[in-house]
Amino acid sequence: MAFELIFFAVVILLYSFLMVKAIYGLILLSKQSLQEVDLTAFPFISIIVSIRNERNNAEEFVKQIEKQTYPKQHFELIVIDDASTDFSFEAFDAILKKTEITFILKKQSSHKGKKTNISEAIKSAEGTIIVTTDADVIYRDKNWVQCIAFEFQKKETNMLIMPIDFCEEHHALAIFQATENMALTAIAAGYVALQNPFLCNGANLAFTKKAFEKVNGYASHISISSGEDVFLLEDLKSLGAHFIRYANRAECIVKTKPMTIMSDFFQQRLRWAAKSTQNPNSLNALMGGVVLFANMILIVFVFALIRNNTDLYYLGIFAFIKLMFDFLLLFLASTFVGKKKYLAFLMPFECVYWIYAVVVALGALFFKPYWKGIKIN
Repeated sequence: MAFELIFFAVVILLYSFLMVKAIYGLILLSKQSLQEVDLTAFPFISIIVSIRNERNNAEEFVKQIEKQTYPKQHFELIVIDDASTDFSFEAFDAILKKTEITFILKKQSSHKGKKTNISEAIKSAEGTIIVTTDADVIYRDKNWVQCIAFEFQKKETNMLIMPIDFCEEHHALAIFQATENMALTAIAAGYVALQNPFLCNGANLAFTKKAFEKVNGYASHISISSGEDVFLLEDLKSLGAHFIRYANRAECIVKTKPMTIMSDFFQQRLRWAAKSTQNPNSLNALMGGVVLFANMILIVFVFALIRNNTDLYYLGIFAFIKLMFDFLLLFLASTFVGKKKYLAFLMPFECVYWIYAVVVALGALFFKPYWKGIKIN
């Protein structure tokens, strides 16, 4: 078992190094002082959402936009219906007409995909700041748009990465998603603070129209169905990673419902994993591989315990080191999103995460995921 011990020793060293960087970045982010901003300046903001079969979310989505304290005359909402079959267009149209929101609503005659939809919307957008979001985001702080405007005033910014949280539900799948999301939030925020960003989510993302046009939008990856967020992030890094920032303000957090159906959950994770395989950032591949093998240490430790293997002591040390870093990472993330009680789920999470990681990694290699009945390229 000497080879396996050496292998897992290297894995845990790499894992520790990557987690220390994330934790250090989070500490740096938390120490950033709030800078003075011009409270009388209101840059025009365009909020863009590409929808497909979102009729059930229409009312709550619009309600969360309508309640924003940011002056209505200084932002617009652009909704692109990607050939929905459930009368989403009609639902959004009827609801939006009852509000004071300035909006543009367009329906595609056939499925175009998120990148094409957002690109078309940006061409007609009046905002200097573009905000992308999803229709299933059902909670936003009333100062969400105001917070975005403030963040872009602090210093020159090309992209603002913002956190996503889940509405609190108490079934096992929801708890698993919330715990995983806290870890991803911590890693994303930490690496942005170190000027080495590689994770973001288009459900809560902002960038300048000028920067988008400078990198020619989504042109470099338009053939890939998903990944409009992380691939744009990579392109914008060419303009300077220090112009990409993370919003560590609670008002910038948005919330969505966790998946409740296991098949839908895995389809979503397969989409995420599939776009990761085509991400040009080597850190993305390194992080994915190291996390995958680090999570296998626990199961190897269990087998060694059952067989009373002589390497049990070393595997136990490796497992303890991993748990220690996972706890620190989740502690910092849970403090930010206000979910410290989820630390109690760390051990159950660790026990099942290795299976999940292996299944998703293998699934991404052999299966093409679906999104609302459409196969993703």
